[in-house]
Amino acid sequence: MRVAGLANTEQIEVTLHYYTNRSNYVQKAMYYLFQDSDFFSIPRPDIFNLIVDRMEAHLGMYGHVFGVQMAATACLYNLTRAELCKHIHPHDLRRMVKLVLLAMEKFPDEFQLQKNSLLTLCSDRILQDVTFERARCARLVLGTLCGFEDVNMNRMAVAICSILASKLTTAETSELGSNPIHMRKMLSLIVRRVDTGISDMTLTFTLSALWNLTDESIGPCEVFLEQGGHLLYVKVLLLFKGNTQLETKVLGLLNNIAEVIHLRHRLLSNDFVLVLLDVLQSESIDVSFFAAGILAHLTSDGDEAWKSIPFSRTDILNLLYPVVRSWPIPNNEMVTYRSFKPFFPLLSTDKDYQGQYWAVWAIHHVCVKNRDKCVSNDNFKKG
Repeated sequence: MRVAGLANTEQIEVTLHYYTNRSNYVQKAMYYLFQDSDFFSIPRPDIFNLIVDRMEAHLGMYGHVFGVQMAATACLYNLTRAELCKHIHPHDLRRMVKLVLLAMEKFPDEFQLQKNSLLTLCSDRILQDVTFERARCARLVLGTLCGFEDVNMNRMAVAICSILASKLTTAETSELGSNPIHMRKMLSLIVRRVDTGISDMTLTFTLSALWNLTDESIGPCEVFLEQGGHLLYVKVLLLFKGNTQLETKVLGLLNNIAEVIHLRHRLLSNDFVLVLLDVLQSESIDVSFFAAGILAHLTSDGDEAWKSIPFSRTDILNLLYPVVRSWPIPNNEMVTYRSFKPFFPLLSTDKDYQGQYWAVWAIHHVCVKNRDKCVSNDNFKKG
């Protein structure tokens, strides 16, 4: 004989199993399960799948019951947190993510449900190993980021987006990053860190997300400039000088803009070139690499473009070449590219050899450190 009830996990399982159509029972059982599962130290994929089943039922045949979705998202976080997630099959995790995203869509204004959803999604196992609608997920997460003002939700949202954006197509990143609301929100998070002088994980994740959203995506680069992001990024470089992790992410995004011919003139200012010349000499190859790349693109526009600032383009090129020649061969892959297209304009026969040298060094680095990707990826074969 099996007893339904709320006294222990076994009774809760029976309740969930036999009272599927009773939303009040299901919600209350999940509430008690959430309390019990907070102490689970061993994986329970059986209970996980039971929760997913009931969550699906109350997003479908039994209507969209908010209380059940709220309790389910809380339980799912407990059942998939940390190491527990590794013991759940990717197919089952994919099904869970699908339902979590649906719940986020159905109840966009419910703070705690949205927070529970972010807690569940903010998992390396889920974001890296599970196949799901990443663009849809990123859109919903950015919506939550813009819809609520909560420190923890901000951190989780930009952390999720920083990973997802690197896995999206350029069409998808362009759509997400071209939304001025998304851009303003992420830049506002950076502004707060600049104003307080605090470098935290939210700043790191935000810089990563913006870098990935602007990669070979002209729309987000345009919106970034329209919102004054380039001016803010100069402040970040000055304030957090020597923090190579932040410097790399900032310069990586600015390098994305420098690759866009009709946009890069907006980077050409006295203050910015001064900062670039400083970080060009950084002991970190990553930092120096992106500073050199930006200068290579900016100098490729010829002497006329440089008349507005008190710098000699020739002098900049003469500084650039020995710096690139001085770099040792990195032990690991320093940077990833979607394709080689950004380098091709620099390799034109009418361009300066110093900029060409940087482009060839970069292409060689990518080919040596990630040969399999270059051989198998059509984007690299076609440029």
